[in-house]
Amino acid sequence: MKEILLLLLLIFMVLSFILFLYKDDKDFCLDSGICAENLQINTEYGLITINEETCNKYHWKWDAKRHYCNMR
Repeated sequence: MKEILLLLLLIFMVLSFILFLYKDDKDFCLDSGICAENLQINTEYGLITINEETCNKYHWKWDAKRHYCNMR
């Protein structure tokens, strides 16, 4: 019984950590203007998914090595 509770706690902690990382990525993007690929954000152009095509479409700078878009 104790092992099951520990396993459930571990699963909960891992899932919480993953969600925390995703939230930080989006916050970092909105604060700095440097956004990771496949991140959905709301911009002045509407809701967009960050990728090379949308980055170039709005004349932002795409970093092909790191798969980031610099929106500033």
